[in-house]
Amino acid sequence: MNSLIRWCINKTCLIFFVVIAFPLFIKAQHQECFLLMAGKNATVDGKILLAHNNDLSGTEASMLVKISAEEKINNLPDLSYPSTRKYEMLILQTNLGFAEGDAVAVNEHGVAIAGGLSLKRDRNERVMKADPLTDNGLGGGVRYLALQHSRTARQFVKLIGELYNQYGIGYPSGVGVADTNEVWYMETGGGKSWAAVLVPDSTYIVAANSYRIQEIDFGDSINFITSPNLKSFCSENELLTQEKKVNFASVFGGGVKEKEGNNYYNTLRVWRAIDLLSPEVFVSDEDEVFPMFIKPLKKINIQTCFIVLRDYYKGTPYDIFLEENVPDPERSIAVWRCVHTNVISLDPGVPVNFGAVLWTGLSSPFTAVYIPMYYGISEIPSSYNFAPKEYDENSAFWIFKKPGDLSREKYPELMSDWIKERENFEIKAIIEQESIMSKAEMMLNSDPKKLPDYLNSQCEKYAIESIEMATKMSLKLHKE
Repeated sequence: MNSLIRWCINKTCLIFFVVIAFPLFIKAQHQECFLLMAGKNATVDGKILLAHNNDLSGTEASMLVKISAEEKINNLPDLSYPSTRKYEMLILQTNLGFAEGDAVAVNEHGVAIAGGLSLKRDRNERVMKADPLTDNGLGGGVRYLALQHSRTARQFVKLIGELYNQYGIGYPSGVGVADTNEVWYMETGGGKSWAAVLVPDSTYIVAANSYRIQEIDFGDSINFITSPNLKSFCSENELLTQEKKVNFASVFGGGVKEKEGNNYYNTLRVWRAIDLLSPEVFVSDEDEVFPMFIKPLKKINIQTCFIVLRDYYKGTPYDIFLEENVPDPERSIAVWRCVHTNVISLDPGVPVNFGAVLWTGLSSPFTAVYIPMYYGISEIPSSYNFAPKEYDENSAFWIFKKPGDLSREKYPELMSDWIKERENFEIKAIIEQESIMSKAEMMLNSDPKKLPDYLNSQCEKYAIESIEMATKMSLKLHKE
C-alpha cells in the first residue's frame, strides 16, 4: 500500500478512536493552576524550565507513573499503527488518573507537557454565545494522547489542533508544551477556536487561569499556529481590534472581571511572578494586562522556580498570613489546595534518560519537597507510586500533606526552621546533579544496562530523605 495512503488511513483511525474515547471519559476538571515556562536562553544553564502548580480541592492524592509504549492506558484509545507509534511516558498525576486532564509528563523524545490551566471562568459572555463549547467535545485528556504520538512540541500542538478542528472543544483551557528546542503555549477560546504561540528562547511566560495570548500574526506560521477560521470568526462577529487584528485574550477573556468586577483572582499572581523574576519591568498590582513574553534581567534557574511556586505574597500587603488577610486572602501562587507541584528541566544535547528531569513535589508547595525524578528510571520510589483516596502513612502525598494540615493557621511561625532545612536539602540536590549527570553519561557509554538501576537509586535516596524530613516535622507539630 502506498505510504501516503496508509498514513491517511491511520490518521483517520486515530481521530476516530479519539472522538469516541475522549469526550466520554476524559473531560477536564476545574483546574485553577499556575504556569511558568522559560526558554533556553532565559535560564542560567541553557535548560528549558517548566514550572506548574496543580490546584484542585487539595485532597486528590498525587503520584508518579511510568507508562510503556506497549501498555494499555485506561480511557485512552489503544493504537498500534506504524505512523502513529506510541511513546513511553513518565507522568505526574492524581488518583483521578487519566480522567484528570491536567497532565504533567515527559515522553521518550524529551517532549514535556508543562501542565494545564482552566480558562472556563475567564471566558466572556459574548464569546459564549458566538462560539459555544461543543457538546462531547475534547477536554484536557487529549494531551496524553498527543504526547504519546509526538516527537516534538510543535507536532504536539498540531496534533491537538487537528483534533480540535475535527471534533470541537468541550472545555476551555491553556496548556504548555516543550521539547529541548522549543516552548509552546496553547489556549482554547470556544468550541472551535484555539491558538498557540512559540515562546521566544530568551524569554519566559507566566499564566494563571486568564487568557494570555495577545496579538496574533496570521502570516507568521513559524511562531503562531491557530484554528483555520479564527480570523474570519473574529471579523464576522466584530471582534477585531481597531487595527483589524486579533488579540486572542481580548476576544475570549475578561469573564472573571465581568462576574466579579475585577480579575485579582488571576492577575495578582501574574503580577507577583513578574515582580519576583523581573522587578525592573515595574508591573503594578493594579494592572489587568501584562506583557506576554519577558526577558529576565537575571537568568532563571531551578531554585528560582521553586521560590516562585511557593510564593504567598510575603512582604506585600497581600501576604495571606497577615492577620487582616487570613479571613479572606487573595489567591496566591501557592495555595493549600494544590495537589502536586513540579519543575521540569529539559537539557539540550543530553540524553533524555537523565537530561529530562521532573522535579516532583507532592501535595501543596508549602510542605512539598522537590526531588529529581529522571525520565530514565525503571521504578518509581515505593511511596511515590500510589495515591490512595484516604490518608495512608505509606503514601508520599499524604506524608507531605500532614505537616501542612497541622501548621496551616501559623505556617510561617511553626515551619520556619523546617523551611530552611528544606531549602538546604534542595540546594544540595541541585548541586549534586552535575556529578550524577557525569556518572550517568559514563555509564551510558560503558554499561548502559546499569543506568536505570543507578537512576532508580538516586531517586530513591532523595525520596527517603525528603519523607524523613516531613515525617519528623509532623511528629514535632503533634507534640506542640
